[in-house]
Amino acid sequence: MKIFAHRGNSSVYPENTMPAFQSAIDLGVHGIETDVHLTKDGILVLTHDEDVSRVSTGQGMVKDMTLQELRALDFGSWKGEAFQGERIPTLEDLLDLLEPHDLMLNIEIKMGFVLYPGIEEKLLETIEKRGFLSRIIFSSFNHYSLVKLKSLAPTALMAPLYQCGLYEPHVYAKTIGADFIHPYYLAMDPSLLPALKKENIGVNLWTVNTPQAVETYVAMGIDGLITDHPKELIETLRSL
Repeated sequence: MKIFAHRGNSSVYPENTMPAFQSAIDLGVHGIETDVHLTKDGILVLTHDEDVSRVSTGQGMVKDMTLQELRALDFGSWKGEAFQGERIPTLEDLLDLLEPHDLMLNIEIKMGFVLYPGIEEKLLETIEKRGFLSRIIFSSFNHYSLVKLKSLAPTALMAPLYQCGLYEPHVYAKTIGADFIHPYYLAMDPSLLPALKKENIGVNLWTVNTPQAVETYVAMGIDGLITDHPKELIETLRSL
């Protein structure tokens, strides 16, 4: 089983910041999960919300701001004074950090009520140039975006996100060319696992924050857990 740090070590550090990512690496996680948006000037940046007001000192939509404008904002002090002055990272910043480490990266493409035309091409251009394609799982609640990305790069690993009772997810996954499914953990019916395994579809659950659940999910054959508490889940997994 693999443990993915959700937005980095987000229970301790400001989510989707370089200290959160570095801390996750230091803890020995198997992968990092992050969220990608496009700025007004076409730069891939990492933050969860379309609006920056929750996690920064600014207000407004990522799509309406340049990287320079975003970098003028404080993305750390909302979490505590110790993190004052943290800046929004670009995808390139995170790839630089991950380069010497053997970790997977789960990139959630944010394409909800805000659309980023061309974000799939931009992502692939950046990642293929760096030789990272085999280390990336692309996920999104916008499954159209995933299908487009897969058509552009057939070897890319892709996982639809969902939190409903998806009917026959093994069939759906094969239909759209998915390599994994990423259901909300309470939406995962264990009886579906044999069919998923038969079709070689991996299962990574979000967001699992209870260390006591790790043993259950290992026994079930779940492939990965995405968590805000990577330290606790890694320690539990190692103790089994």
